[in-house]
Amino acid sequence: MADALGTLRRFLLLTGLYYAGAVLASLYLRTPDDITLFWPSSGIALALVVSWGKRWTVVVPFAVIALHLTVVPVPLAFLPYSILSNTLAALAAGWYCEHARRADGLHLRTADGLMLLRSGLILAATSATIGTAGLLHAGITQPIDAGRVWLLWALGDILGITTFTPVIALLLGPGGLREGLWRDRVGRREQVVWAIALLLSLAGIVSAGRSGNLYALGLVSMPLALLLWAAVRFSPMTTMVGTTLVVTFVSLLTGLGLGGFTRPLTLLDASVLMLLLVLISVIPVMLAVATYEQRHTATALYLRATRDPLTGLLNRSTFEERARERLTGETAEQDLSLLYLDLDHFKLVNDSASHVAGDDMIRTVGGLVGAEFGDEALVARTGGDEFAVLVPVSESQAITCGRRLLASIDGLRIAWGDQMLTAAASIGIAHSKAPHVDFDTLLSHADAACFAAKEYGGNRLVAASREGDELKLRTASMRSALQVREALDQRRFTLFCQPIVPLDPASSTKSSIEILLRWTDAQGQVRAPAELIAAAERYRLGPRLDRYVVEAVLQWLEANPEHAANIHHCGINLGGGTLVDEEFHDYFAARLRHSSISPEKLCLEITETSVVRDRTRAQRFIQRMRDLGCRFALDDFGTGFCSFGYLQHLDVDYLKIDGSFVRDLGNSELAEAVVRSITDIAHVLDKRTVAEQAETQAQLDSLRTMGVDFAQGYAIARPMPIATFFEGLAALKAG
Repeated sequence: MADALGTLRRFLLLTGLYYAGAVLASLYLRTPDDITLFWPSSGIALALVVSWGKRWTVVVPFAVIALHLTVVPVPLAFLPYSILSNTLAALAAGWYCEHARRADGLHLRTADGLMLLRSGLILAATSATIGTAGLLHAGITQPIDAGRVWLLWALGDILGITTFTPVIALLLGPGGLREGLWRDRVGRREQVVWAIALLLSLAGIVSAGRSGNLYALGLVSMPLALLLWAAVRFSPMTTMVGTTLVVTFVSLLTGLGLGGFTRPLTLLDASVLMLLLVLISVIPVMLAVATYEQRHTATALYLRATRDPLTGLLNRSTFEERARERLTGETAEQDLSLLYLDLDHFKLVNDSASHVAGDDMIRTVGGLVGAEFGDEALVARTGGDEFAVLVPVSESQAITCGRRLLASIDGLRIAWGDQMLTAAASIGIAHSKAPHVDFDTLLSHADAACFAAKEYGGNRLVAASREGDELKLRTASMRSALQVREALDQRRFTLFCQPIVPLDPASSTKSSIEILLRWTDAQGQVRAPAELIAAAERYRLGPRLDRYVVEAVLQWLEANPEHAANIHHCGINLGGGTLVDEEFHDYFAARLRHSSISPEKLCLEITETSVVRDRTRAQRFIQRMRDLGCRFALDDFGTGFCSFGYLQHLDVDYLKIDGSFVRDLGNSELAEAVVRSITDIAHVLDKRTVAEQAETQAQLDSLRTMGVDFAQGYAIARPMPIATFFEGLAALKAG
């Protein structure tokens, strides 16, 4: 019922609008055989079919019949032609618009304006052809005047289209677009000055016409100039409304012979006048459309440069720029809190559903983040599944907002196919009071706090100020990870080695060594890489670092075959991440096949904790490398979780007894018992033992007594560059 009532109201409104335009045009008629110089209804009809579709041309025949019954009576023979000329012309124009417009619909752009102009020409030609035929058939016009009648009819339609179609189409069109077109970018004072100047220019035209000035119509350049001013400075709707008023006003003066102007008497006079009015109606509107299109394009480019296309939030670069301004500006708020949010296990969404589903989740979460904070906050999507918010609130308020946001994300449910996608996030908060810390420091603290929240299990919030020394350690670890990258890129790592000697003098005379790594810092100091290696493992740089070491060792041995021939085995440490990295497996296997160094000379040292992390994949790697001939040693043995429980299933050649037990020999009965037990079990399993970090001769004697096979440590030799070690070894043999 409501829809039917709404349709009826729209029908009456559009019919009345078309009728009003026809009544206005009837003012130009002086005799029954006159042709109106201005037919606004054609512009209204075109706007109607453009905005609502061809089916609404149904209003045209009703309005035309009402016109002829009330205001403009015509011979009965002409009535069908009058109805058909207006109705069929509107249908033809509507059909052309439907087929010529773009898939994204009709918008305020130059291409669509030209399309409307072409459809208007079709409407005018169709209407003029049918109307002229009707006038001839009814005997209102003589055949000799058919050309004049057709031209005046078509020009009247064109003038009505160029004057009324733009403004009526936008008034009847989408509300959002219409609202935007009304909104001016200039101050109220300039608009008032412009409106007064426009009224004065129209008054000047009337005054000049009444004075009998032959060139009074030339003053139409004044309102035209003002319309061009509006096209450049004001909204398109202001320009269109002003153009409609000016053209209607001037056409009434000239077409009706008002204000001292003479009504055009000849075809040439009428044609020139109508073409002048057409130009006045077209030029400002086209300029306004072009200006609007340029502004719209500039705005779109600005948004593309500053906004994330998926969420509509600020992008990373814009966020950082504006955040720096807030932190350093003279009007910086007393309290500023930076929240850094990272979705937990987001990769599972992309892998299990699709990247389209992942984008949908990112878009939804972005909406939740933006809705949680007010307009004063800077909200950005800074990465794939990462968001940042800088908001002028205290730390406690930021924590409250963050927890509320976590609850919203945790309660998120997105239906995707036969799945129900859920989400969780980790948030780190860093707070600053004026005078504020620099943005990089604040972001580093928030990022470290977010990382801590993830390590605590995710779906939680961590404030940097409440982590204390722990957060400082995490930040230092992040810096170490950056140093790893830099050292790898600049190849600032150096190969050292430490000998592994047999405790039984009757064993092989060939040397065994463990490769150790040293790195050169920015000041040129050679340092042990313990912190860097730990950071590399933590931030998944282990495989890259291990690949570097393997490549460097193989290249050195290949370049020094005389030294390589004297090696019994060369120990190379591999991290836990490397054991489960399939790309490293493929690389190492291919590298060994193309190397002149026998794989039997390589002993890959792995820790039992790294094996426990992914035992199946670790065993697969061990078996693959053993098939090529490599040996394996289980490093730091005795400090793991269940060493003896899985040892019989782990195919390694050596057990390296952790140095903490070796250093306590002679001082701890427990240490002696552990070393003895490991040695006995290793021999039962037909494996050899290596004691690490032997620092005294007494420890070496104890190890030999307990049956330990090999030892390494300061009691034998300190780590040294690999070239230095083999040069010394060669000199010893030569002596």
